[in-house]
Amino acid sequence: MTKAKPYVLACDPGESSGLCLIRRDPFELMWSDELDWIHNARKVDETLRELGGENVDVVCERFTITAQTAKNSQQGISLEVIGQVRLLASAHGAGAITLQSPADAKSFATNPRLRALEAWHVGGGGHALDAIRHAILRLTRTGWTDSRLLLKSV
Repeated sequence: MTKAKPYVLACDPGESSGLCLIRRDPFELMWSDELDWIHNARKVDETLRELGGENVDVVCERFTITAQTAKNSQQGISLEVIGQVRLLASAHGAGAITLQSPADAKSFATNPRLRALEAWHVGGGGHALDAIRHAILRLTRTGWTDSRLLLKSV
């Protein structure tokens, strides 16, 4: 098993993308934001450049085109954002990004758990919170534990 990276950069892709950076040890939500696609790409680039890609585990919410989403022309931006993040992660040496199910992140990183971890974003449309959920899920899947996660899901 490879050593876990000290940071997780997580993205909830979309027209308004959620983005966050979490430090593994000691655990801290460094920042979170909701950004349009161009500012999202700039923030990912700046973060990976500043921290060094080899120190950052990059995760995005998986986006799947269905018959319903295909009818909505605006939804293609989610795939484009994932592509941007994938390109930037590769360019900065972070390696392959991890794609995670939105349902897995929401069912694991519930609001009470986020509040208990003091990993809460105020404002916006909930996209930054979804990015935080993905970061917490990724941390946990790579061996991180915290007793505050023992709270029951509500």
